[in-house]
Amino acid sequence: ELDAGDVILQKSVPIGEEEDAQSLTARLAELGAAALLEAVEAIRNGTAPRIPQKEEQATYAPMLSRDLSPVDWTRSAHAVACQIRGLIPWPCASTTLEGVPLKLYRAKETGERVAAAPGTVTAAGKTGIAVACGDGTALLLTELQPQNGKRMSAGAYLAGHSVPLGSLAGS
Repeated sequence: ELDAGDVILQKSVPIGEEEDAQSLTARLAELGAAALLEAVEAIRNGTAPRIPQKEEQATYAPMLSRDLSPVDWTRSAHAVACQIRGLIPWPCASTTLEGVPLKLYRAKETGERVAAAPGTVTAAGKTGIAVACGDGTALLLTELQPQNGKRMSAGAYLAGHSVPLGSLAGS
């Protein structure tokens, strides 16, 4: 079995609103190392509790793959923002704008209500590219990488690429 047996020590941490998988992994590695030392010491001292795991609460996390990358703009802005943060550094969330494949690295939920179909570009400027989502709000793309290009701010991308309002983002 994978991850079976009693729980000896458990830690939990909040995930920051803009924290991505890469920075969370680094933070958890430090916490995990300290927790391991604490658990080994408790075992050595004979003070380690042994709490049976509740098998009915077990969940399975599938392997990451590129199949998870394409953004479905009919989902909520929050869900898309979480997808972007969760797939950094690999495989990265992806979309297309004006036929250009893009990897997405940073986005902000605007909370702004928009009357546009999901996937429609509602604004584009120095602060980013706003795309309508399925919950009727816009998600502001702030950092991206065009295929065969460098990772950059959305504003820098717009300096060399036209993204007209009303254009559609796709997968």
